[in-house]
Amino acid sequence: MAEGKTKPKFKKRNLISLVWPVNTCYSHLQAGVPKGVTVDLIKGIWTFHGQTHKIGGHRRYPCMDYTGDPIGVYDRTQINHLEQMKEDAEWVRTRFDPAGD
Repeated sequence: MAEGKTKPKFKKRNLISLVWPVNTCYSHLQAGVPKGVTVDLIKGIWTFHGQTHKIGGHRRYPCMDYTGDPIGVYDRTQINHLEQMKEDAEWVRTRFDPAGD
């Protein structure tokens, strides 16, 4: 590897995202990253509206439920990211339940 170059932790082609759809009782899975999201593949982070989050982490709080806004960005090749995505999708579905979060 050339001096000064760091190997990326993630590949852009492997990224998937959960976003808010029109009906915010659910989430929508999309390939890649939503509009307005910047990704640093070397640091393993994504940024939206000045808030930075870890790829594969969650962004539950604070989280605005505007159509198209991201809930999370994940690497589809890593099982722990897929498990987090599942948890985040379940949180969306149950967040307003009387016994929810």
